[in-house]
Amino acid sequence: MTDGLEGLGVGLLDRLAGHELWAIVAAAAVIAGVLVVPSGIWRVTGVWVTMIHELGHALAGALRGRTGMRIRVNADHSGLTTSTGRSDSVAWTSFWGYPAPPLVGALMVCAAAAGWATGDAVWTTAAVAVLLGVSVAALLFMRGIIAVGSTLAGIAGTAALLLWAPAPVSVLVLLIAGLFEWAGGVRAIANLSRLHIRRRARDSDASVLGRLTPLPAFVWIGIFWIVALAPVGLLVWATR
Repeated sequence: MTDGLEGLGVGLLDRLAGHELWAIVAAAAVIAGVLVVPSGIWRVTGVWVTMIHELGHALAGALRGRTGMRIRVNADHSGLTTSTGRSDSVAWTSFWGYPAPPLVGALMVCAAAAGWATGDAVWTTAAVAVLLGVSVAALLFMRGIIAVGSTLAGIAGTAALLLWAPAPVSVLVLLIAGLFEWAGGVRAIANLSRLHIRRRARDSDASVLGRLTPLPAFVWIGIFWIVALAPVGLLVWATR
């Protein structure tokens, strides 16, 4: 298996040699788009965006001292994170669901880009190791076959990437996964926006924040959009 992956890595390196980083990112973006845009595929792959969404709630809650985390994910991409703690931490915890997938995706893309640009595998190795550690820890909080099964699949994939994949494979997989999470997170916010326009989202995170804070739900949706698109704005600013 190791020889096969090393051969794949060498083949990819030969094919990618001489290409600029932007071209590699563009190729990864096309693949990520295939995972996000077609509705039939999104019905399956969108579960992993919901997983990061719910883990965003859980991590935010843990930072505010909440305990007893339980995460459920449904086939329709809905999810629920429950925990116990002080009532003044609910707004903070509620906020970090929608921003989590775009921000995690942007960090994965940055790690992959740094690894490709510098030729130093430490960037991709560290990113994959963190993902593996978070996935293993998250398994403790997962409830239900979809949540547990998706987490186990993530653990298996990241473990294989960490143990056997050569650097070119790790870079491409991180780029694809990062762009997928970012684009999937944006799609989720767009869907939230549509539901609120149609007044069909009384129990959404934005509605909860609207009831708990002085700001109405549509302002919180705007903040979600700003956070999600901020990495793109920073990229444009950095490369202008």
